[in-house]
Amino acid sequence: MDWEPNMIKVKSSQKIFTDAETATLTGICPAHLRQLARACHIGFIARAAEAAGKQADNLLFTLSDLMVLATLYPRCQH
Repeated sequence: MDWEPNMIKVKSSQKIFTDAETATLTGICPAHLRQLARACHIGFIARAAEAAGKQADNLLFTLSDLMVLATLYPRCQH
C-alpha cells in the first residue's frame, strides 16, 4: 500500500494555505492552530482590506509550515 492514512495530499502548485485549509488538512482545530502559530512562530498574518475600510487578519501557512504541523503536532481529539 503506497498511501498512508496520515498522509496529506495537496496540489503541487499550491504554495499558501489559509488557516481553515491548514486546520482541515492537519486535523488541528482552528483555536489550537492559532495558539501553535503564535507560540512557535509558524505562519504569517495577511491583512486584507475590506469594503468597509477595516482590515481583517488572516493567518496563512506555507507548505513547509504545513509539513511541520502535520509531523510534529497530533490531531485534535475534540
